[in-house]
Amino acid sequence: MGFDKREGVTLKNKILLINNDEQVQEILFDFLDMDYECVTFKSSAECMTFLENTIEQVELVILDLNEAVSNDFMLLKGIRNHYLYGEIPVLMIAEWGQLENVALAVENGADDLLIKPIYAEIAKRRVKNMINIGANRKIHNIMEDIIESEINNNIDTLNICPCPKCRKDLLTLTLNNVKPRYIDTEKGQSFVIATRHASVEDSISLLADITRYALIIGENPRHE
Repeated sequence: MGFDKREGVTLKNKILLINNDEQVQEILFDFLDMDYECVTFKSSAECMTFLENTIEQVELVILDLNEAVSNDFMLLKGIRNHYLYGEIPVLMIAEWGQLENVALAVENGADDLLIKPIYAEIAKRRVKNMINIGANRKIHNIMEDIIESEINNNIDTLNICPCPKCRKDLLTLTLNNVKPRYIDTEKGQSFVIATRHASVEDSISLLADITRYALIIGENPRHE
């Protein structure tokens, strides 16, 4: 939990619940809401929209396996591939007999599994473990993900071959010549807020660096 100095109150860890089964969602919400701030969604799409627009730190996502499978693990892929919230732990809810889909969920980034029927004490313990896992993720240089995102978003104007080799060379060259930004979960919230409100000048400066190094890659491509 955090502490809001402006309000003088303890802040609850935020958990996102995505489940089409209203009964299960209500059960989870009832026994978690006392200790955590729970935000409920009926679909992965709703949750993705929330994540794309929030500036608050999320400690855990609880996702129903059936919902994940129905949209080809869209939410899992979106979380794991995003340069800001890629380290959020994801706890899947599943039924017995779904081993094939469970394996696919793990491959796409799920951290742990909770089997139905849901028992409050077991679920509370599992949620606590997941939040602890999230708090101990390895420190990561977020610039690698930011630069890769900028390259992909601007590939049509960078005047380089769009092949994976040239993209990787441009990423590596830029990454080796810009200042790193390391994040961990203790600093994650301030980093997210700072990034979402980053100045236009910062974004333009980074793109200018990428464009400059793209000229080098364009003149010396290493692809076959």
